[in-house]
Amino acid sequence: MKIMIMCGGQGKRLGELTRDVPKPLVKLHGKTVLKIKLEEYYRQGFREFIFCIGYKGDMIRHEVEQLDFDIKAEFSDAGEKAGILERIWQAKDLFDNRVLMTYGDTFTNLDLSSLVDAHDRGGQKVTIVTAQIKSPFGLVEMDGSGQVTYFMEKPVLKYYIGYAVIDKTALNLVPDEVLQMHDGEGLVNFYKILIAMNRLGAYDHAGLQITFNTPGELKFAEEALYRFYTNSEINNE
Repeated sequence: MKIMIMCGGQGKRLGELTRDVPKPLVKLHGKTVLKIKLEEYYRQGFREFIFCIGYKGDMIRHEVEQLDFDIKAEFSDAGEKAGILERIWQAKDLFDNRVLMTYGDTFTNLDLSSLVDAHDRGGQKVTIVTAQIKSPFGLVEMDGSGQVTYFMEKPVLKYYIGYAVIDKTALNLVPDEVLQMHDGEGLVNFYKILIAMNRLGAYDHAGLQITFNTPGELKFAEEALYRFYTNSEINNE
């Protein structure tokens, strides 16, 4: 099975950090996020990858060419302005029945084979990966008259972490107007279409999940990655 890595965005919220390099090439402890991801996928036995490039795509190609382990790499370039869904759609001829899609700026210790098995058992068109987050607030809903209809104190919620197994046939359901939406808006609407059809599944991940959108979050990401590798070395001794 091929892994599709989304590497085309500009990462504008990182400011100066992504002025000269695309977001997947931002470094954590001296190594790019993209290489960290690929090393983990390689460790799990995956060898075939599709890189959906755009912003400074030549730099992504160069990073992949410099890897010190062998993979089969294919590239799809939908341009700098394409949204996530359009990038996926443009690359659909590069995979067969399904693909494992992941964002280029997110690292997890997710067991990818278990995710794929869960997708196959569930029979859904798409299976997204979720993680838990506890809200620090009491959440309230109310009707038009101001009467409270719902209150939950600090609920545990689920959020999407940028991994999904996508059946190729699911992409036939995408209307042109959704396909052309900017950034992640098209992908969200695609998922809503699948929800309406009862064809969107979820796989919960309770382990490590690292992503970053601002310089401050990048610092926390480095700290989390350091703790992860430190604990892994201790456990393997």
